[in-house]
Amino acid sequence: MAHHPSPDRKANEAPAEPASSRRGFLKSATTVAAGLMMPGSMATQTTESLPTINLGPHRVSRLIVGSNPIYGYSHFNYILDRLMREYFTDERIVKLMLDCEKHGINTWQASFNYDMKRQFPKIRGEGCNIQFICLAASWHFDQNMGRTPKEILDGTIKCAQAAMEFKPIGIALHGGATDILFRAGKIELVKTYVDRVHDMGTLAGISTHNPKILETLHEKGFGNDFYMAGLQYLTRRPEEWMEEIGAHPLDEGWIDSDPPRMAAAVRNVDKPTLVYKVLAAGRKCRSEEQKRQAIEWAYRNIKPIDATIIGLFPRFSNQVAETARMVREAVA
Repeated sequence: MAHHPSPDRKANEAPAEPASSRRGFLKSATTVAAGLMMPGSMATQTTESLPTINLGPHRVSRLIVGSNPIYGYSHFNYILDRLMREYFTDERIVKLMLDCEKHGINTWQASFNYDMKRQFPKIRGEGCNIQFICLAASWHFDQNMGRTPKEILDGTIKCAQAAMEFKPIGIALHGGATDILFRAGKIELVKTYVDRVHDMGTLAGISTHNPKILETLHEKGFGNDFYMAGLQYLTRRPEEWMEEIGAHPLDEGWIDSDPPRMAAAVRNVDKPTLVYKVLAAGRKCRSEEQKRQAIEWAYRNIKPIDATIIGLFPRFSNQVAETARMVREAVA
């Protein structure tokens, strides 16, 4: 979703292998070593395939790698935030992108941040062609900007302009920004954002955490190319929590009635929708079976033209291969 790897344990000494087995191993090792010495070899390895959808003129894998783990947004606590940031050095970010391509994930979604100026040249320098979808918000461009509707609109447009340096195939309005504009009665400003992003020459998306907002956007028809939708409504106000459960949660609040509500709204819009919080920021990963069921549920309850965004944190296992396999099985 997104430290130093634990040191490898020494294996017990194994019985001697037959000579033919040793020759096979040496031949295999030589082949691997030769591949490692070839410039850009990691990026040119034969990839596994994943189903794709159309996003404008682009073919996008139905599994998109997210960025929250990469930039330390665990949606859990500050300790995990720090561990994620520590783990994801620039080199490990590059490796993650190359691994994603190898397993058929051809698109990365990330919130704009200034570290990208350093990271993108390294990613591209290794021959990685992964497509980029940016999430733009005024606070990602300038943390000191105010949160009035006009300041959010102006700052988010500036953020989108800055993101164009990285050649995104689309730029979406951050769900937090959309939700603020809706509550302020200024949802019409979203149309201005969509038009400005189109003027920049790329696809325009709108993200939200609230199924009611997704329904409103669909009714108004602002001309955007795609939506992003969170399966968890994490931007509820205190009064909404009191109305729904009669209490305030200790943290962001994760409830099992949210995903069906958003999935129903996603099915009712006619544009491609990129669904996130599929695994509830790791809360649905207590076992491989629980994770598999969550992924299967998501694909069973969204449209065939939709995709999921899942953050990956391969600190303890090969989450890239594991998650790609589960998605492949879910949509088979």
